[in-house]
Amino acid sequence: MTISKRFLDMARAELNALLDRASSRDSSRDPDEDLYRRYGLDELTDEQLEAELERRQRARAAAKAAPPRSTAASSGPRPRPARPASGPVPRRPSPGDEVRRAYAALEVPLGSSFETVRKSYRTLMRKYHPDHHSGSPEKQKIATELTQKLTDAYRLLEQRLRR
Repeated sequence: MTISKRFLDMARAELNALLDRASSRDSSRDPDEDLYRRYGLDELTDEQLEAELERRQRARAAAKAAPPRSTAASSGPRPRPARPASGPVPRRPSPGDEVRRAYAALEVPLGSSFETVRKSYRTLMRKYHPDHHSGSPEKQKIATELTQKLTDAYRLLEQRLRR
């Protein structure tokens, strides 16, 4: 298996994991259907729904225009600072995502023992080490990136599993 094939397989595996996570939700239903039902909007006509949306927008505008309450007197949650309107906020990767990616990079099942992780790391490093691919600069660059990724994954799992 060539380095470029290996690199593409790893990218495909990460993409498939993301797609599996996204498709774990029931895709046959409208995602907004639960929201409509939760807020009692599922039985409204289009005109009633538009009127309700306008009423809520006016209520929000009135709430923004109202003077702020004293925080010492209020027991409710503090208002959040306004976010810039540059689009959706990217999701921060959780520590679980990093561990899952590390196991995938080393081609071992999630939750494998440290001995299994070490064995797989050594096998993959022998196979894809940049010194073995010194004939082509492109292959050597890909091998270097791949071995760096493997080393980072191994170090992360080593820290987690040796606690």
